[in-house]
Amino acid sequence: MDQKPFISVSIKTLNESKCIEKTIDSIRKQLIDYPHKIIVADSLSTDNTQQLAIDKGVTVVSLTDPGDRCCGVGHQLGYLYSEGDYLLLMDGDMELEEGFVDQAVAFLQAEPEYAGVAGTVEMDDAVNYEFKSRKQRINKIYPLGDSDHLGGGGLYRRSAIEKIGYLTNRNLHAYEEAELGLRLIEAGYKLRRLDIPYFSHTSHTLPTFKMLARRWTSGYYQAPGELLRCSWGKPWFSQSFNIVKNEAVFALYLILLFVALLSLNINVFAVALLPLLAFALLKIVQNRSLTDGLQSVINLIVRSAGLIKGIFYPVRDPLTPPNSKIIHE
Repeated sequence: MDQKPFISVSIKTLNESKCIEKTIDSIRKQLIDYPHKIIVADSLSTDNTQQLAIDKGVTVVSLTDPGDRCCGVGHQLGYLYSEGDYLLLMDGDMELEEGFVDQAVAFLQAEPEYAGVAGTVEMDDAVNYEFKSRKQRINKIYPLGDSDHLGGGGLYRRSAIEKIGYLTNRNLHAYEEAELGLRLIEAGYKLRRLDIPYFSHTSHTLPTFKMLARRWTSGYYQAPGELLRCSWGKPWFSQSFNIVKNEAVFALYLILLFVALLSLNINVFAVALLPLLAFALLKIVQNRSLTDGLQSVINLIVRSAGLIKGIFYPVRDPLTPPNSKIIHE
């Protein structure tokens, strides 16, 4: 009988006390036949996420500087304490679906040119616009087949990550899996999303505009600009631009609109405003809802403004590990 590969699991968390126990239980159930290490990589949660994870008997590591908090640092922190053959990436609000690990391992063992594999995603009923929109576009966000990146994580070949230097970019407040995928593709690997269940996801329950405010203050919306800045001069810059092209084009329009406003010419500003009004009307028609249409426009405006902010956000060497400590092992 072939020896089972060793799997390290990185669960990135920030105040995930509502779900972290279910996340750990779902993973442990699927890894019972594999040598493994479950790592909760915590970004200084202010609730009892860390204690709940400790009580589950898993390894818990934590950042020591709140200024390091971002989506990209989470799995990189987990990777620094990982070992073995494969890395399974999960968030603290996900539950691993039964059978994924077995099929993902079998695929990677049979297809050495592939660095990572993921599966299909199930989302609960969302209450705010962002997650409603994400659920509506779920097949576009998580497309089946070969892809240039695997949104939502997946099972990765650890040797491939070692080849490209780091797992996820500690500078990114989002799009960390996109940047990871582009670097793996550039290194000659492939990625695939199989038609098998991977995880179910618990949506955020904040109202739409509170969610917008939270995403802005956390830096999440500056991620498109961060992705462009971190990719500048790299072979995958054009692919990065394509990922955030909607925000980039709209950001350029916002700059032109601002310039028109500064002209203090009402006619110039009125003409410059026409594309925005036409776009808002289009989104209202597409969504068949005045509220959803306007929320879609506001969401894009905020994301595009965030892109401008992200371009100027300081960048640290992604190969330099963040300061961290072991809470429980």
